[in-house]
Amino acid sequence: MDGMYFCQQCGKMLELIMINEVNIGKCDCGFSRELPEIKLNNSKINTELGQGIYQEDISTNGFPHICKKCGYGECDVADLNPPYSDESNIYLYRCKKCKFVERQADGTGNN
Repeated sequence: MDGMYFCQQCGKMLELIMINEVNIGKCDCGFSRELPEIKLNNSKINTELGQGIYQEDISTNGFPHICKKCGYGECDVADLNPPYSDESNIYLYRCKKCKFVERQADGTGNN
């Protein structure tokens, strides 16, 4: 779908339904209209637990950090920023050798 479609009467997002191979957008207020053909995004989504939070980095130099899994001395670092302003930052250290990810969260409730 090229975008989201909204009701022209009340402004709510239209619910997509299919009637006789035609896409119809319906609203709770009773408004409905025909919508253009839907284009699906077939991109692969990684659903494996624990995957996807750390993006691949192309840097060659590593940050000095000893991996708890393999003992290698360099890693890549990602700063996840605190979810609330009164908490400390959350850091992810990914080993450059075995790709094991460690999490460091100091402060209030991040452990």
